[in-house]
Amino acid sequence: MSLLRIRFFITTLFGLAALLAACGNAGPATPTFDALAFQTQVARNVAATFSAAAPTITLTQPPTQVTPSPAAATSTPTPATAVEPTLTPSPTARAVLDPTLGFYAITAENTPVTAIPSPVPKIKFEDEVKNILLVGADTTGEEYRADTMIVVSINKTANTVTMLSIPRDLYVFIPMSRNQMGRINSVINIAKNAPDGPMPLLEQTILYNLGIPIHYYAHVDFESFKAIVDALGGIDIPVTCSFQDWRLKDPSLDPQVADNWELFTLEAGVQHLDGSTALWYARGRQVGRAGSGSDFDRARRQQEVLRAMFISARNQNFLNPLKIASLYDQFSAAVETDMTLGDVLQFLPMATALDELNIRSYKISPPYTRGWSTPTDNASVQLPVPEEFYKYVQRVMSAGSTNRAAQNPFSVEIWNGTAWADADELAAYRLRLEGLAVSIGTPDRTDYPATTLIDYTTSAKASPVETLKKVLHISDPANVIAQPDPNSPAHFRVILGADYSSCTYQVAPLTTLTPSPVPGAPTETPMP
Repeated sequence: MSLLRIRFFITTLFGLAALLAACGNAGPATPTFDALAFQTQVARNVAATFSAAAPTITLTQPPTQVTPSPAAATSTPTPATAVEPTLTPSPTARAVLDPTLGFYAITAENTPVTAIPSPVPKIKFEDEVKNILLVGADTTGEEYRADTMIVVSINKTANTVTMLSIPRDLYVFIPMSRNQMGRINSVINIAKNAPDGPMPLLEQTILYNLGIPIHYYAHVDFESFKAIVDALGGIDIPVTCSFQDWRLKDPSLDPQVADNWELFTLEAGVQHLDGSTALWYARGRQVGRAGSGSDFDRARRQQEVLRAMFISARNQNFLNPLKIASLYDQFSAAVETDMTLGDVLQFLPMATALDELNIRSYKISPPYTRGWSTPTDNASVQLPVPEEFYKYVQRVMSAGSTNRAAQNPFSVEIWNGTAWADADELAAYRLRLEGLAVSIGTPDRTDYPATTLIDYTTSAKASPVETLKKVLHISDPANVIAQPDPNSPAHFRVILGADYSSCTYQVAPLTTLTPSPVPGAPTETPMP
């Protein structure tokens, strides 16, 4: 994939992501059921929801000559006479309606391993809210599964973006599936031969089980993901916990040979990652963290990578509508998506002005799901907890209706009173995720023994003190000092001490871990 294609993909994906699917009842049972034919027909019906005509785009040449940027020199050189096009008029997005549930069937020949849940109510969104499904999957083998599924909900009125990670082991009802119940990440393999691809079925599955209507999707494989990160010159990731997992010593080596693997470690700190390392970090499960908990932590890391990619693209001025318009055809040939150029451009004004406080990150995890083993093959999956699961999804998907930045959030000034250079950046990252406005000040010294919180507020109303204590691991009341000052430029000052840790969990000691090159290996083994 060319550098231009990669650049356009990142501008599109994270421009639209600003970062960066309700009713129906089971039909009667039928004597016979052709699953493939049924699946194909429903996929066509669902795809018809997205059949609106694409906008017409008029490109004109400006009278002045444009000098190619240095970044473009790494790809095909642009002739000296070439100019970037301008848009006259600007294309507009299609009128995309909320999808509805298609028909589906439960036949006598298919006995579910657990009760088929009823479809949840469709979550009601404002007209200006659009939900984009981001899917990352390995498509190199005969069977492939979605390794990453993130719903990005963009509210153009409130200027907010909500990211919700869906665990790949979520056990759900799959409309039209012969097995009826299954892991949600298996949907794209079930429908991979459908005429319109697997995305309509995945969108229907999300709508049925989560109540979220999907308006657009973008699907990228792992090789393209690595190329995108490399085209950005790498990304800066706030690694809050030292991370270790098995990794091929060289990408060209045979993954089936155990000696080709090694334990690779990223220490806590702000780390600059290339494409291969970013993919490893996003997919890894952390050696020593067995069980499904590491899968939920992986969702957090995947969203960290998305944030970093968006910030890098914006900082390098990739969110330029002229560049996007001129490269759209190349993008369409390189990335699977149902977004037109007009669909993409509708999000750019918001993306360029987006306050990071208004990017919210959520994941589906316990207590809203519970672990379960399937009776047929003893596979470990996550079952939605009745009532609580849907309430949580509904609550977080509605969180984007308010603009945190416009609500004068509590402000925090951080002093790094330690010898660890990255401590303040990691603390700032964690506090911004909590909706706090954070600045980094200059400490008077770097040998503070304990982390201290100074509270300058004059009222306890809606105070984030407990959140600050939790995130910063402050347990001693003596380290929380009240100094009311209505003239203080910040509501709080945090002085990081030698006891500060940015990590929120403990990793088991590395003792008897042995790498295994078998695809689909457990947590302590290298990922294929």
